[in-house]
Amino acid sequence: MTKTAKKRQTRPGRIARQAELLTTVYKVVSEFGIDAASMRQIATRAKVSTGTINYHFRNKEKLVMEALQAAYQMTLPEADSAHTPLERLKGFAFGYILHEPNDRFWRFWMNYTVYGSRNEELRKHQVHWFKKQHSFWAKLVREAVKEGELPPHLDGAETAEQLLVFTHGLMVRQILEPDKKNQTRCRKMLEQYFARLEADAGVCKPTVNGTREVSMLSRRGKAA
Repeated sequence: MTKTAKKRQTRPGRIARQAELLTTVYKVVSEFGIDAASMRQIATRAKVSTGTINYHFRNKEKLVMEALQAAYQMTLPEADSAHTPLERLKGFAFGYILHEPNDRFWRFWMNYTVYGSRNEELRKHQVHWFKKQHSFWAKLVREAVKEGELPPHLDGAETAEQLLVFTHGLMVRQILEPDKKNQTRCRKMLEQYFARLEADAGVCKPTVNGTREVSMLSRRGKAA
C-alpha cells in the first residue's frame, strides 16, 4: 500500500479523534476554566493518554485555540443555498441564543475571552475568528438586501456587527439566568429585532417560536 493510500485511510480517523478531544475541551473548560483545566483532566475525560493530546495539539494553549477555531468553522445543518439569505441569517442568530444544547460552548467561549485578556496570542486568535464571522454575516445581510428580504438602506457590515453584539448579549443573559422563561424572553427579543429590520422591506413574517429556519439551525454561524 502506498503512503498516499495510508494517509487517506487514517485521516478520517484522526479528524474524528481530534473532534472528540475538542468536544471534551468545551466540557472541561466550561467546568474549571482554562487556568484550572489540565491536559490530564482532558485526557481522562476523553479516555486517551496525554501523549495523544500532545501529538495532535502540542500544548494546552494550542488545544483551546483549536477548540475555538473548530466551533467557528462548524458547518450548520441544512445551511445551504436551498434557504434564502435571510433564513440562513436568522438561523445562525437564533442558534446563538438558543442556549441548549450549546451551553458548554458558550461557557468555554466566556472563559476563553477572560483568559485572552491576559494572553495576547489567544486574544488575537479570538478577534481573528470573530472578524471572519462578522464578514460572513455581513455577506448574508447584503445578499438579503439584494433579494429584497431586507430594506435597501441597510449597511451589511454595520447591521452584522449590531446583530452579533446583540446576540452575544442575549447569550450572556441566558448563561446568567439559565431558565426557560428567560430563554423565551431572549428568543422574543431577537424576533422583535428581526421584525424591525424587515419592516421597511415589507417582508416581516410573524412568528411564535422562531419559524422553521430557527429550529433547523442549532449552532453558531460558520465563518467564511
